[in-house]
Amino acid sequence: MGLSDIDRVAVLRATEEFDRLGRDAFLQKHGFGRSRSYHLQYGGKLYDSKAIIGVAHGYTGAGRRPLEASDFSGGEATVARTLRDLDFEVQTPAIPNTVAAASNVSPEGFAFWWVNNKQTYAHEIGGNYLWSPTEKSNGGRNEFYENMKRVRPGDVVFAFAGGEIRAIGVCSAPAILAPKPGEFGSAGEAWGNEGWRLPVEFIRLSQPLRPKDHISVLATTLPEKYSPLQSNGNGNQGAYLAAVPFDMAQVVINLLGARWAELDRAATIEPTRQTEAIESSEKEVERALLNRTDLDETERLQLVKSRRGQGIYRQNLEGFEKACRITGVKERRHLRASHIKPWRISTTFEKLDGNNGLLLSPHIDHLFDQGFLSFTDNGDLLVSQHLDVDTLIGWGIDSEGNYGSFRLEQLPYLEFHRENIFRR
Repeated sequence: MGLSDIDRVAVLRATEEFDRLGRDAFLQKHGFGRSRSYHLQYGGKLYDSKAIIGVAHGYTGAGRRPLEASDFSGGEATVARTLRDLDFEVQTPAIPNTVAAASNVSPEGFAFWWVNNKQTYAHEIGGNYLWSPTEKSNGGRNEFYENMKRVRPGDVVFAFAGGEIRAIGVCSAPAILAPKPGEFGSAGEAWGNEGWRLPVEFIRLSQPLRPKDHISVLATTLPEKYSPLQSNGNGNQGAYLAAVPFDMAQVVINLLGARWAELDRAATIEPTRQTEAIESSEKEVERALLNRTDLDETERLQLVKSRRGQGIYRQNLEGFEKACRITGVKERRHLRASHIKPWRISTTFEKLDGNNGLLLSPHIDHLFDQGFLSFTDNGDLLVSQHLDVDTLIGWGIDSEGNYGSFRLEQLPYLEFHRENIFRR
């Protein structure tokens, strides 16, 4: 059994049966409910997408039966993708703004960024990281600092200093909250003592690229807002980490020519390497916590325990979350207390706040933590386009399911997860 067995002719035969029987009789005959979100649009009509795919499987060849609703999950990553691959049009639900596709994302799914290192270039490139404050000195929001939370493992960063792109890097792990690097010295006097630290594996270019020399071809690709460069080719003095529109990234890559090949992105995005990078980042946060002098020993240990879903944090969470949202498992020994906003970038309060958590079965925890799954505020499941169909089917995940309402206090954390963790 597999959705890949289904061809266009089989789908059309299923729509013919749908038209012949009528919607309700068709769904009742084959045991499907009405689609809430995804519909096949064909010949000016709408068809329940999951039911059509299930019935189409029975038309794919001798000995094959229609699939039952329990045999597979519906939604974007399974049914919608199968129909689109067969050149059908699928009517989809409105996607929340927080998960809209970003203009700096490549067709392969990774994004491009530009950092103006200025006086911290040597420390950051040499140390394979970026660091920024979390906010302006007056407490205001800074878009270039907010971008630190948006960079995902595998994203590409162009490093600009002294009027040149001198290095290129690949993000190896998500940002963490970490103390300001001591090596910054006087260069960081105006910044707070805690900020975002982003692990990036950099390579210095054998020959830097001076954007000012090519501004005639770059100018039309610069973003209208939050641009890393001025229209004359000089760096934007107010910018730190900026999103690079995909067409601008393509121009930069073309200008780099053979130098672009110096970047070994494949090695950095190898899953084992990324897991090691994330583990290393979290251990760095632990060390920083254990060295804090503003907390007593008990407080420090509770914060460290919360990383693994233990201690006061888990007690707070279990006060209102009683089972895994997706699998329904209630036995606490088999559930993980997962942070919605990751522990490594949560404040002291957020690390222990039970509202910043869900009880999840281990495999669901993995998918949620890695950004393959998320939830809307009303409990509908969001499935990343990067999650393979076989995993959804094998683990019995219904991508069109609704998994219950959330507490009002959980909603800001869910919004953060959708915007910064979920893989669109």
